[in-house]
Amino acid sequence: MKRLSIFLLLAIGFVAVCSADSVPFNGFICDVDGLGLKAQIAVKGSEKRTIAGKDGKFGLTNIKSDDVLEIRCKKARLEVAVEGRKSLKIVLSEAYELLSATEDAELEAAGMDYVVRRELPTKGGVLTAEMIEREGFSNLADALRAKATSLIVDGNGTVTIRGVNSIGNPSPALIVCDGMEIGTINAVNINDVASVEIQRDGTLYGFRGVGGVIVIKTKSGAKR
Repeated sequence: MKRLSIFLLLAIGFVAVCSADSVPFNGFICDVDGLGLKAQIAVKGSEKRTIAGKDGKFGLTNIKSDDVLEIRCKKARLEVAVEGRKSLKIVLSEAYELLSATEDAELEAAGMDYVVRRELPTKGGVLTAEMIEREGFSNLADALRAKATSLIVDGNGTVTIRGVNSIGNPSPALIVCDGMEIGTINAVNINDVASVEIQRDGTLYGFRGVGGVIVIKTKSGAKR
């Protein structure tokens, strides 16, 4: 009973910290008919970035009131100032010009639901198949060490993200491959990798993601 009480206290404390540290900022990019548009979104002057899928939804965390979003949609390059808003519904014309950018209560009510691809810890936080082929890495551990200096990868394929702690003690990152949890990156053939994404904030995965998350997509999984 005593152990259970301690566990519950730690759980409550962890959730409180995550809630305080991770404030969602949701967005929706669409055309004049309300249909979602694919886009790449970055926070100007920082390494935070995300994507909007074909549904047009995207999410970031801890956006400042004076931040500016840089948006790439088709060949268009747009800048949208946050200006203190807590969400953004962005409407583009047929020529992909900005028609409006407004705050939206429904987006805010979604909470963390849109925050799928988190801001990355380093510029090397995403590894692609093209990078692997170009630089000739023979295994995923070496590729990750080279591309993300924030990572520690041991001989067993366990990954630790520097600066991500579990109530004072470093915890191994959760490794997810094509939506399934795996114990080690050594289980993944580097030649099968389509992309690897490093997520410092793994709160979407609960306690399993307290040490961050390594999200791996294989070439076969990306086609599904």
